[in-house]
Amino acid sequence: MSTVAIDQFRSDGFLELGLRLADDDRARIMRHLDALDNSARISPGYQAQYDGEGEKRRLRKLRRMLWNDRKLFGPIINRIGAPDLAEAIIGPTAVAMMHAAFLKPAGIGTHVAPHQDQALWSEEYPGAFSLWVALTEVSPANGGLYGYPCSHAKGIIEHIDDPAHPWHEALTHMVDELGGRHEFILKPGEAVVWDRMFVHGSGANTSTGDRCGMVIVFADGAAEGFRARDVMTLADIRALAD
Repeated sequence: MSTVAIDQFRSDGFLELGLRLADDDRARIMRHLDALDNSARISPGYQAQYDGEGEKRRLRKLRRMLWNDRKLFGPIINRIGAPDLAEAIIGPTAVAMMHAAFLKPAGIGTHVAPHQDQALWSEEYPGAFSLWVALTEVSPANGGLYGYPCSHAKGIIEHIDDPAHPWHEALTHMVDELGGRHEFILKPGEAVVWDRMFVHGSGANTSTGDRCGMVIVFADGAAEGFRARDVMTLADIRALAD
């Protein structure tokens, strides 16, 4: 990651990275996620969430993926250059602390109200950022992904209850004050990074195709008072490379 790109990331609060995930690795991930979606039982370690009910019930979110399947995800995370990216943005003390899949199923995938990641975390994570990788096409037509450039510069904004959004408190009441909205139009395998304070969200998926992505969150493991349930150092991640 060049100095110019890091400067742009710091200024805008996000940066589109282009293609990062190869098709064969993307296919491996999708097979894994499809198997879980069709499974009668998923390990509680994935902390699964669902959209829909009855026969239409499908996975919407999975957590702790790297910690549940290091053999699959470790090499892939190395191949997309995640450890090098984290070292460039945070430094050698960067650690992975979260790896999740966001599966917005066709026809029933619910919207995610605008929010800041840091505002929803139970701990403070200075320097943290998210690496979000598209596993399918991502556009407003299938629920998409959007954000508000430079919104990270406002610091933590008070989140309040949004009756239309069941998952967490949100910034729906603030969108008119956040400036222009940026829609991410991503091809499968393309990625974007954003700051922990960057306001972002997504729409409902009313299309006939799933909208899938995965996110890896890095933070500064050397920050005072740092603690997280799951921690993997850059050395640990690199040791999982093929």
